[in-house]
Amino acid sequence: MVTRSADHPPVRVGLQRNTPPFSYSPTEEFRPVGYSVDLARLVLARVLGGAHPAPPLEAVEVTSSTREGELLAGRIDIECGSTTITPDRLTRHGFSLPIFRTSHRIVVKAGAEPSPSRVLRVVGIQGSTSQAALEHQEGLGFGFAFTGAPSIGAAWDAFLADPHLDAMVADEVILRTLLGGRRSPGEFGLLDVRLGTECYGFMVRHGDQEFARAVDASLREVFDSPEYREILTRWFSEEIPGLGFSLEMSPTDEAFVPQRSSSE
Repeated sequence: MVTRSADHPPVRVGLQRNTPPFSYSPTEEFRPVGYSVDLARLVLARVLGGAHPAPPLEAVEVTSSTREGELLAGRIDIECGSTTITPDRLTRHGFSLPIFRTSHRIVVKAGAEPSPSRVLRVVGIQGSTSQAALEHQEGLGFGFAFTGAPSIGAAWDAFLADPHLDAMVADEVILRTLLGGRRSPGEFGLLDVRLGTECYGFMVRHGDQEFARAVDASLREVFDSPEYREILTRWFSEEIPGLGFSLEMSPTDEAFVPQRSSSE
């Protein structure tokens, strides 16, 4: 077990502002909440020697574009959000056990439905797994032109504001969350196709093997705990705090949540 003295600096946790229900800040001041935030607190409490009191955590704001650089530069100790475990990222960083299983979806504006004769203009995060899943998907039945944005928030803003953009590609849960905040029925539609299947994990530095092993051991404990079931219900079945709607997802749906037993 990794232990720290009482006067040790807080654990610096990289978290995002605009990726509900995983990590988001409902207020202008950066105070992130979400599934990944709650899970990180439970896990790090165990890593640092006990569940109560929770260790001091310093939330450091990162984006999809800055999170890897902040970790490599040592400005954060761990990144806990919605980062997909990929072979490419594994060459640069370590990852925890999977914390969530995801696929990607495409949302289109009303009147911009795809067809074989139409090129769909799609925005998404530049260099993201959503972009890769879209570009590698076979049999879509339509052509597309991709426009890159630096973050999920920037992609969403561009999708809403730019009349030349027809669609947006992103993680399904994040996309459902963004759509849940819209109150105009028929304004947008999700295409039926799911692009790829991947898993999220907590991202750590390659050199922090002891820390990484402790995080995995603690994750196994947390996955088997009543607290974890409460977290799943809170963020995927109940009304999302500060947002006023529910994703109405089953917290036991294995299509989304990769369960990990302590016996593994």
